[in-house]
Amino acid sequence: MSYGVRIKWNTIASFEIQYKDTAILTDPCITVNENTDLTWEDVEKCDIITITHVHWDHITDLPVLTKKFNPKVLLGELSAMPLTQWMDYNPSNVYPMEPNLELDFGEVKVKALFGKHVDQNRTIGELDERIGKNPLCQADPFMKSFQTLGSLEYRNFLFTFDNGTKVLMWGNNPRIEQQKILSAIKPDIAILQFTKHEPDEMAEFAKSIGAKVMIPHHMDLKHTEEEYMPRLLRLAEAFERKVPDGKFIVPKHGEWVEL
Repeated sequence: MSYGVRIKWNTIASFEIQYKDTAILTDPCITVNENTDLTWEDVEKCDIITITHVHWDHITDLPVLTKKFNPKVLLGELSAMPLTQWMDYNPSNVYPMEPNLELDFGEVKVKALFGKHVDQNRTIGELDERIGKNPLCQADPFMKSFQTLGSLEYRNFLFTFDNGTKVLMWGNNPRIEQQKILSAIKPDIAILQFTKHEPDEMAEFAKSIGAKVMIPHHMDLKHTEEEYMPRLLRLAEAFERKVPDGKFIVPKHGEWVEL
């Protein structure tokens, strides 16, 4: 089946999704990733940027990309003001998104969905201390000041294109409340975080929400391809076994996939 979209993985949770004349970019942290030579300059076009949460590894290229493309930026309402101030960006182009708010931009509708950051099993004080030790946060006290919000506020996003194709950008644990939210939506293409859960559990979660195409993300932040690929291939096998008419995409940095 043709879904009419093309998708490119940059790094971590950063994807470009193109449909007709609309270009979407998710969680732009590209240039600082040591596992690829890609930089923000490899982003071809950008009309809409979605931010799942404001941890540093989802936002570092935002200031330069907003200046270049002047896009609409969608993120959680608590995080909207500090991020806008950090970017020094036009607030008219920033859209605070509460859960279940859906905005129609013509060729695509973008809906914010409730989410919670993958469980890091730490208190907020412990998280702040850990994130604060990151060299990027130490070099940028303003960015460091709102990292707490990244641990608390999370938005998954559903993109519904005018041909009916639904693409989900998701990054949580496969918990029951997430399964209930997403199974009611039934995305065609699910871009799901490569969590620490067993491949069979993640594949079963993808099946339970009705996804026909599964694309993983976030496996390269601390690991090279040689390190994460064996487990990724086990996830691919599990998904294709559980969803025989589905398709698992093993993404490569900078490569477009036509769907």
